[in-house]
Amino acid sequence: MSGYFEQKVAAVTGAASGLGLGISEELLKRGAEAVFMGDFNEEGLKRESDRLSILYPGKVFPILTDVTKLDQVQKLIFDAKNYAGHLDLLFNNAGMGLTLPTEKITFDIWKFIIDLNLMGVIHGTYTAIPVMREQGFGHIVNTGSIAGKVPVPYQAVYAATKSAVISMTECLQYELENDGLQFSVFCPGNVRTPIFAGVTPPADSISVEEAVEYIFDEIEKGSLMIIFPEAVRQADYLYREKRDDFDKLMKQLADERRENYRTKGTYC
Repeated sequence: MSGYFEQKVAAVTGAASGLGLGISEELLKRGAEAVFMGDFNEEGLKRESDRLSILYPGKVFPILTDVTKLDQVQKLIFDAKNYAGHLDLLFNNAGMGLTLPTEKITFDIWKFIIDLNLMGVIHGTYTAIPVMREQGFGHIVNTGSIAGKVPVPYQAVYAATKSAVISMTECLQYELENDGLQFSVFCPGNVRTPIFAGVTPPADSISVEEAVEYIFDEIEKGSLMIIFPEAVRQADYLYREKRDDFDKLMKQLADERRENYRTKGTYC
């Protein structure tokens, strides 16, 4: 470890569970000065922030945050910045997965997922950028998905939002690195989080702890694009370099999910 996270002030959205909670805890383990935990789940946020406050007294600050509401995201970020006069790290993590047949997707679903997965990240990113430009430093880490890198059947809505998050993050790195800003976007495959509520996680899934350790090690290296685990790095490689092989795999997956929906009413 390089000490990159020591004495940093960080804000994390979606911090009451899953990767967001893992990120918040890892920040504290690696010596962050203060972690502002944002989440819309008031009960979960209180429970987890209280637990972490016992382990890291005076360093945990829960802020009720619905990322679809710009004013609430602004409060999270400005409270973090005002704590010590600087905001070092922002993790735009809040979001949700969606795997559905096209015929079940309504325009209301499109709007909801866009507001949460994309506009939530935009709210955080574009609130933090002026703060970080003024102070001359800062690192914004956005949560993407392998579904935003390669096309996955039955995930058109989810993939559309994550593709946009990935492209936005890459563009901003080139635009703002001369202003002292650093950007990263991590694109996980299957991580055992509440995203799999009600279904059995896939056999190739990894734990939150494994995922977070890899993410943080890559952030310390200054990586822009963080793809994990190995299985999805291989999928990304096939998509770019061996498209015929990739197409065969995705058509097989589409067939499996189509049959699962027909017989079980779910994709797995």
